[in-house]
Amino acid sequence: MRFTTLVLSAAATLAALPSLATASPLVAYAPQAAAGARPLGATQRLERHFLQIAAADLRFQSDASRLAQSRTNNPAVKDLANTLLTRQQTAQPELMRLLHQRGMALPMPTNDHNKVLKQLAKLSGAKFDRLYVDEVVLRSYQADISNYEKVSAQSEDPVLKAWIERQLPTLRLHYAKAGKALPSASLHGQRAV
Repeated sequence: MRFTTLVLSAAATLAALPSLATASPLVAYAPQAAAGARPLGATQRLERHFLQIAAADLRFQSDASRLAQSRTNNPAVKDLANTLLTRQQTAQPELMRLLHQRGMALPMPTNDHNKVLKQLAKLSGAKFDRLYVDEVVLRSYQADISNYEKVSAQSEDPVLKAWIERQLPTLRLHYAKAGKALPSASLHGQRAV
């Protein structure tokens, strides 16, 4: 009896397939979808580029901060690493939402980020502290602040602007805190969007 019911339901499903295929159009394939796509405007490209950089930097800062928790003996640097990790826990879900709204994925770490992370993994103590504060916090945060300010002024997306405006005070606070963690820390340069 079960076998008969199974055969009858399978037959009914197969009989309904041709009517289902004509009832709703199939999903457009890539060439068809691309034909109807519009190119992004300059502001949208800037916003997308900013989100990629912000996400990569946030990932880099959190990876380096996890290293700092285990490699430093300096309580100020350890506190700074904990502060950066706390920021990452609150900012990353919001940043991921902004990326996903645009159909973007979390970017891979950049070569520069990987290079610094490898250098950090080989160091400990005062040398680690110096590289962590100089490269991960001061240089990275100075570039982030500059990028956030630039995109905030040029962005047309109110949700992105609001997120940037919420992040800027935190970035500035962490930047100032890093200068106090190692007062002799230096800054060698910066990059912008």
